Amino acid sequence: MRHTAIALCFVLSACGPQGPFPLTLEPDAVVPPPTITLTPPPGPFNGSVTVTVSVDQAATVFWTSEKVDPRETTQGRREGEAPTTITLDKTTTLTLFASNGRKDSELVSGTWVRAGGPVGTITGTVVFGGFCAGKEIGIARNGQIRRLGKAPMMAGTLPFSFTGVMSGTQRLVAYCDRNADDNLTPFIDYSGDTVQITIDLADPFKASAEDVKVYVGASGSGLGTLRGTIILPRPPPLQNLSLSVLSPDALSGGLDPQNLLQQLQNGYRIFTTPTQTEYPYVVTDLTPGRILPVPSLLGFGNGGFAINLLANPLRPVQIEADKETVQDFAFGPVTLGGDVTLRAMSAPTGGFAFGIVAARITSLQDGIQAVLMPVLFTRDPMTNDARASYSGAALKANQSVALRVFSNANGANPITDALQWVINPFNSTPPHATVQVGTTDTTRDIIIP
Repeated sequence: MRHTAIALCFVLSACGPQGPFPLTLEPDAVVPPPTITLTPPPGPFNGSVTVTVSVDQAATVFWTSEKVDPRETTQGRREGEAPTTITLDKTTTLTLFASNGRKDSELVSGTWVRAGGPVGTITGTVVFGGFCAGKEIGIARNGQIRRLGKAPMMAGTLPFSFTGVMSGTQRLVAYCDRNADDNLTPFIDYSGDTVQITIDLADPFKASAEDVKVYVGASGSGLGTLRGTIILPRPPPLQNLSLSVLSPDALSGGLDPQNLLQQLQNGYRIFTTPTQTEYPYVVTDLTPGRILPVPSLLGFGNGGFAINLLANPLRPVQIEADKETVQDFAFGPVTLGGDVTLRAMSAPTGGFAFGIVAARITSLQDGIQAVLMPVLFTRDPMTNDARASYSGAALKANQSVALRVFSNANGANPITDALQWVINPFNSTPPHATVQVGTTDTTRDIIIP
């Protein structure tokens, strides 16, 4: 390639004897265009990434993150002298070129995909409902609880984050201080459902987890929450207090007693203590529509498993999506007990004799209170009479209580027979006794011919 020499006369003191100084300029044909190198290259990143734009010669870099050609418009275009850096914190497509003033580089385009947060991190929020408002909130990761502080006095969210998380399964559970003792204790304080996350540090798309929602006392999107307080004026010690949610027709004529027993053991549960008379409850993730909430006391009586429940089939509760419905319930202060005698004609035959003394209180306003009191009969060898003692607590005061005794005579199932009787106030089978209770404990013996 020949270079053209152009003689220029630089006047020093007239054009002296030195003559003209020759200056040689290279034509554009031999000036190479710039070449761009991107570090790191386009691809996934975690958290944020700083892209370094290097050029193999002195040049100005022009770039845009908009869908335009930076060579043809300055709208949204930025520039910087090479090498320059560009920091990204979201998925971005960059379009770049470099210019040395005489020639432009080829147009370069690449997409950096944000795969997630910084490697080994889990971030998100604990979503809590009104049940946990004003209480201490915490979140456990694989059993280790971290306190997040006391929640505001209304439903909301609290942020959380974990760093240095290694590869493997991460189980997150949120807690709130149900008993207000400023401690977060599994199996005592209220906990939400477990959220399971798999972290794989070798995979950018699984190396972290962001925007994780962990619920406690609150429901997911499109579902409803039922909460309130169950009052026990004289709480029996260490009974299982539960709030079960049944369908509105669960206590209708097609009742399956075994299925009802199973449902009564589901739902929100807590053990009673003699000093606590008010028990807040919450049931989450309910499908919008009508439901029948049934609070019940489950424990052991004189002869086995005892049930005391409240139900009002005539007044179902309406659940709305993304809302909390408040419904309170109250048991009573009265204990009712006595002795049962089955004369020889009514007494079960065979070795093991057991039964249920069923109590039923009904009203159009409050619905039904049904109490099933299990008994074990002993036989009088002289008369063949069967005798047992019964007792039931938390009956409502100033009510008329219908009592009927069911036994395993002739192979009958006294539990299912008693359930069918107590929840159907229109059942034609009459009670064996009717007792008017007041506000104090009542004793009533029952003798069945």
